[in-house]
Amino acid sequence: MTTTEVKQRLLTPGPTAVPQEVLNELAQPIIHHRTKQFQAIFGDLSAKLQKIFKTEGPVLSIAGSGTTAFEAAQICLAKPGSKVITCAGGKFGERWQDVYDVYAKFLNLEQIKINFDWGKAAPVDQIKKALDENPDVSVVTICHSDTSTATASDVQAIAALTQKTDALLIVDGITSVGAFECEMDAWGIDCLVTGSQKAMMLPPGLGYVGLGKRALARLDAIEHDLPAYNLDLRKWVKSHAKNDVPFTPPVALIRGQNVACDLILKDGLEAKIAETKKLAAASRAAFVAMGLTLASESPSDSVTGVYYPEGVVDGKFRGAVRDNHGVHIAGGQDGRGAKWKGKIFRISHMGYVDFEDTSVAFGAMEAELIAQGVAIEPGTAVKAFEAAYNNA
Repeated sequence: MTTTEVKQRLLTPGPTAVPQEVLNELAQPIIHHRTKQFQAIFGDLSAKLQKIFKTEGPVLSIAGSGTTAFEAAQICLAKPGSKVITCAGGKFGERWQDVYDVYAKFLNLEQIKINFDWGKAAPVDQIKKALDENPDVSVVTICHSDTSTATASDVQAIAALTQKTDALLIVDGITSVGAFECEMDAWGIDCLVTGSQKAMMLPPGLGYVGLGKRALARLDAIEHDLPAYNLDLRKWVKSHAKNDVPFTPPVALIRGQNVACDLILKDGLEAKIAETKKLAAASRAAFVAMGLTLASESPSDSVTGVYYPEGVVDGKFRGAVRDNHGVHIAGGQDGRGAKWKGKIFRISHMGYVDFEDTSVAFGAMEAELIAQGVAIEPGTAVKAFEAAYNNA
């Protein structure tokens, strides 16, 4: 069966599927960005992003990926000559450690790396101990949901610690914002970052940086030279106040994100979060019913990962799921803390994915696991998924 004969369903945890309404907007004629028309669109988008981030502060829209946005936050918010705490229990937490490894010599930073087992939540007690013992920490970085491990950490508890110190909390919300509960202002998150290609239902190309009062004050207090130009958040904040951007933006993506935000907020963000939660819980129930083991002890609602049964070949399995059923899922990833490539596979629940997409995916995954010799009673996966979803 060729891929043109069956509907393609994108259940990878980024990029995720994009709604037709957004695709239609992306196809509109390009407009110039130094116009009142663009500024009106940009101002409208910025207000909607505040609702999704749950903040009264500015949410900057930066051309680039979530990594671009997070790197900008790391550079600008760390005090020169201070310490930074970086928490890593997956590939993306390790990425933020790598960023500070690069910039440490420019900002004279000492990095305190808190590494923990993949598949487990960040150890709040260790973070507290590190903060207590190092009063000169200026930044703490944490992944709310590390996509590589499908694991969520207790950001609310960590924010409660940093709010009592001078340390700013920079949160990787790239697979949590718009997917599950993440209260920027209420929890005391100083800087919250996400990307357009996850729960925001847009192609890759935009990174978002939400800034709280303490983060804005830190930016205002900068007197040193930054090892950045495009990534200098002060430029973006200044332009944002005028419903503008300092450099040429991806105009079509800005317009598309405006439409996608309308879809997210149409029935209320809480309804979108509740639906994601139902899909995630039902998916975990279906995997367990198939006899598979979840990869995470603290599962994220945006993405679920499971270990392969013995004997299943990763590339062959995912290729068959894609080519025979039109369902695209993701494999595992390797990092310093663990090597999960070929050992797990992952499916997304965030953004533009629904009950039907996920039900079809479970039928496809079950069929191809059986084809590779896994003993599963046919129909088990879909039955378990639908029962858990309908009873949620």
